[in-house]
Amino acid sequence: MTARWTILVCGDPARGDDGVGLEVADRLTRSGCADARIRRVGQLQAEDLIAALAHGPCIVVDAVRGIEPGQVVELPLGRLAAASSEVVPASTHALPIDVTIRLAEALGATVELGTFVGVGGRSFELGAGLSPEAAQGIEPAAAAIERLLATPRGAARCA
Repeated sequence: MTARWTILVCGDPARGDDGVGLEVADRLTRSGCADARIRRVGQLQAEDLIAALAHGPCIVVDAVRGIEPGQVVELPLGRLAAASSEVVPASTHALPIDVTIRLAEALGATVELGTFVGVGGRSFELGAGLSPEAAQGIEPAAAAIERLLATPRGAARCA
């Protein structure tokens, strides 16, 4: 029997492009990714990763600074910590993402089962909506997640 995927969605819709991950999650819900658990966590905590990875593979979705707005990046969680100077999740996190990942790993999480999918953002001001560029990244990010869900690591299937 294969493990069920968990999708951890970060972001704040009141902070411009920081809400793009939530839009990706809405798109996945509408497309029928019922076999994947989608959790909107806002700020990613080590506890979120530990709980998700205890049940199988997971995907962390967030807006990103440091890449072209609307561009989608996909990285194993272990590599995200190393790439954090170039690819920076834009959501406000209690701890920087690399520290969160390392802490979860130190507490026993199998971070090799995790993947980060991010969408480049342009504007993160309070009260702003999604920029047109970030909105263009919703479909490609959802497609990347659906492709990951279809891999043998998990049992999720999208309609």
